[in-house]
Amino acid sequence: MYPAKDARELAILLRISRELDVVGDVTATVDNPSELLAWALILSRPQILAWRATDSGHRYLQVSAHRKRAPIRGDITAVLDCERHADYWAALQLDELTPGGRRELGTDALSSAWATMPLTPESAGQPAPPQPPSADSA
Repeated sequence: MYPAKDARELAILLRISRELDVVGDVTATVDNPSELLAWALILSRPQILAWRATDSGHRYLQVSAHRKRAPIRGDITAVLDCERHADYWAALQLDELTPGGRRELGTDALSSAWATMPLTPESAGQPAPPQPPSADSA
């Protein structure tokens, strides 16, 4: 998926700028639990929240912190859509969270759940990725 035109423009402007100073809130979408865990470990005094949308019931995890100094002055949040990470949601023992529900978590919970995730597709019950042909078979 390619970023939206506005996102591409911002990325280009950030690359050609020497400094960045944001006054206001910033939200980033992360693709996997390890990225969310990295945000939780890097931000000072993060607040971690698991929540389900009221209407759709979709599952989300977010890590937020308030900052008062450059480069970001305001709230900074990273959000993980857990519809694609049901195993991580289950490892956090959040299966009983109903639509509209919220639960606070700690960084230790994110880390412990990540430690239980399978390292290979085979251990997760998924097929192995295709392997390139070997030089011997040519």
